[in-house]
Amino acid sequence: MFQQSSAIDIGALGHALLSDVRSLDPSRLHFRRFSLNNLIIDAYFSDPDYADLCTRNISQAEEPNSDNSADLSLYLLDCESLDWPQPPRWADDVFDRHAANDELSGTGLHGAYLHDPRVWQFYSTSQRLGVQLIRRPGTTPVWETGGPLRVFLHWAYADLERRLCHAATLGLNGKGILLVGAGGSGKSGTTLAGITNGLDTVGDDYCNIDQAESVTAYPLYRILKQDVSGIERALGNFPKERFGTLNWQGKHEIHESALPNSPFVQKLDIRGIVVPRVAKISSSVMKPISPGLAMRAFAPSSAFQLPDGERESITFAGNLCRRLPCMELLLSEDGAEIASTIRNYLENYLS
Repeated sequence: MFQQSSAIDIGALGHALLSDVRSLDPSRLHFRRFSLNNLIIDAYFSDPDYADLCTRNISQAEEPNSDNSADLSLYLLDCESLDWPQPPRWADDVFDRHAANDELSGTGLHGAYLHDPRVWQFYSTSQRLGVQLIRRPGTTPVWETGGPLRVFLHWAYADLERRLCHAATLGLNGKGILLVGAGGSGKSGTTLAGITNGLDTVGDDYCNIDQAESVTAYPLYRILKQDVSGIERALGNFPKERFGTLNWQGKHEIHESALPNSPFVQKLDIRGIVVPRVAKISSSVMKPISPGLAMRAFAPSSAFQLPDGERESITFAGNLCRRLPCMELLLSEDGAEIASTIRNYLENYLS
């Protein structure tokens, strides 16, 4: 069992937790299998509600098949359910992730910690094994409902030379664009406007990008996020009570099942990068921008919302922006008109 200490040896803590989970009786836990694109995860939960949340919101590339072996195993645990001691608290007021990552670099582990709520996450690439430890059921980060297991997906896909990118997507007939920018730039609103008017998506927040012979985006989640005013612009009088309560950002987390038709597809062949800007003009305008401007809109949010790999994420984003045509989209306030502008770009300007 891991030891409580005022001075935490983060590598020793991670290895102790990974050792502890191997001795757990699986019958005490709630098993789920997730079959994402090129990644099969066997997950063991101490909290059945958390297991159900992940099952509902994570995108499955295919029906889970018990005959195939898993690529990795995750243990998502809370101390209260297992009657374990509470997870140790980081001694300082601020968790220095750069110092922690430097300490972990020689241990074979990735790791992350949050003060509030108190959450430890560790992942061993060599063992293909991860563990998350929280205090009691429900004390996960506030963003977990909209992006469950995001940190572990980041680590697992990085091993496959893919990246989780903070970007929205829209597409038509298998061909698509990445919408990039900081929060509030209009990514989610543009996505909702697009899917309401017949376009497809693999997500409006995070997606899985493979940059090999071609650039392909795959879904991670079956959720869209939008505030009340954005929903009203896109969906009119559609009953918003179907979307549940507002999240920590003041947005509804809209599951695909709450929409008239699911807009999600299994992949999009990405042909361009688009930076939306809220302009409140009468007609949307699409104009070319430099790869450098696109990268400045794209790279920071993708790199610094995740616990490590900033340099690799920035390099990945830079290569992507140099490889694909980059555009700025000045947005009108008419969702149908925005969707028509994007449809025209997809059909006529991206080969």
